[in-house]
Amino acid sequence: MRTLIEDAWLLGASLLIGIGLLASSSVVIVLGTLVFLSSAAGRIWAKISLDEVYYTRDMSLTRMFVGEETVLTLALANRKLLPVPWIEVREQVPEGLLLIDEKIFVTGASRTRTLRRNTALGRRDRVEWRVTVRAVTRGYYRIGPTTLFSGDIFGFFENEMVADIPAAAIIVYPHTYLLPELGFDSVRPFGELPGGNRIYEDPSRIVGVRDYQSSDPMKRIDWNATARVQRLQSRLYEPSRAQSIVIAFNVGTLKRSWEGSDPIVLERGVSVAASIARWAYDTDLEVGLIANGAFPGQGRPIHLGVGRHPDRLNRLLEALAGISSFTISSLARELEGSLTAGSTVIVVAAVMPDDLVATLHRLRRDGHHIHVVKISSQIWESELGSIPVSDIANLMESLEAGLAEELGVPGETILTKGNKVSASEVAAPL
Repeated sequence: MRTLIEDAWLLGASLLIGIGLLASSSVVIVLGTLVFLSSAAGRIWAKISLDEVYYTRDMSLTRMFVGEETVLTLALANRKLLPVPWIEVREQVPEGLLLIDEKIFVTGASRTRTLRRNTALGRRDRVEWRVTVRAVTRGYYRIGPTTLFSGDIFGFFENEMVADIPAAAIIVYPHTYLLPELGFDSVRPFGELPGGNRIYEDPSRIVGVRDYQSSDPMKRIDWNATARVQRLQSRLYEPSRAQSIVIAFNVGTLKRSWEGSDPIVLERGVSVAASIARWAYDTDLEVGLIANGAFPGQGRPIHLGVGRHPDRLNRLLEALAGISSFTISSLARELEGSLTAGSTVIVVAAVMPDDLVATLHRLRRDGHHIHVVKISSQIWESELGSIPVSDIANLMESLEAGLAEELGVPGETILTKGNKVSASEVAAPL
């Protein structure tokens, strides 16, 4: 359509010149010539308007938690001598990212909106815009592609170009809570956790006394015991252990998988699993993750072995950030043969199928400590017996409402996954 309109100018000019020649009217010939020259100049100007125009995009943060903000810097530079009378930038932005104090436009693409910027560029000129972006939904996102529009000074002819820069990849980690906010004890949220190797003595736990040794510090001397036996006695402390925590996340949210998924409960489970992972890492415990959902763009369940490497938490949170509602296996099957001896298994689940109950009982008989975190109000028919269960569904509802109010968005906004990309399109962890 635009090409037809542009061609109409040349056709109209040619007709005017032809009519002028037939009528021997110099005025019409001059008018036609002016229209022809103007349209030709306009087309040439529009054609070269985007030559040597460079667009850049920069993010102050590419890894964020829900609720955090980053600054998106957009810049245009005209490096030619000819000015650009007008130029429009159209930047594609996924729904999971909220642009603060910005007007956005709905596009035909699913879960994508358009940010527009208009300006003019002089010779060798440069302009820059800063946009505050708030993360409102966990996920893997990309900003882009970007389309540039320009044309002649009269606006009769246009040119467009897709900016030759890669999309900006962003990972938004799930929102995490402190475990006391979820109703757990701040010191031992999951009770006494067995297992592990001795790494240091805990001075808060005295298990006995022994004869004083020259290497013992004075603060270790038990003066009451010394008085009783009439020789120096030193306290014996219980050894602390490097415990292994495995977070087992059941991605299924409804009793029958073919019924689909409850997005609210799914996001709740992701957030709870991330909160436990962050607590375990901060407590200096070895932590791993097992889930019957897949990594983005991959067809295998999530298995991250236990460890305390500095990037362990990043990997756990990135896996949870990209997890979808699609289950590719049962959690019971994924737990079979996946645990080290003596590890603690914290199960985050909305539903409790019979096969999972049987697996948890078997793991407990094998010496594993099991704790179940229930995240839905559904009634579980299966009998867990003496396995401890923490039901936090009602508490999570109030926390989710508070989070939505804090972010300044409708509650359902933070419960809907945004525009996803494959893991291969996202940069390596920082």
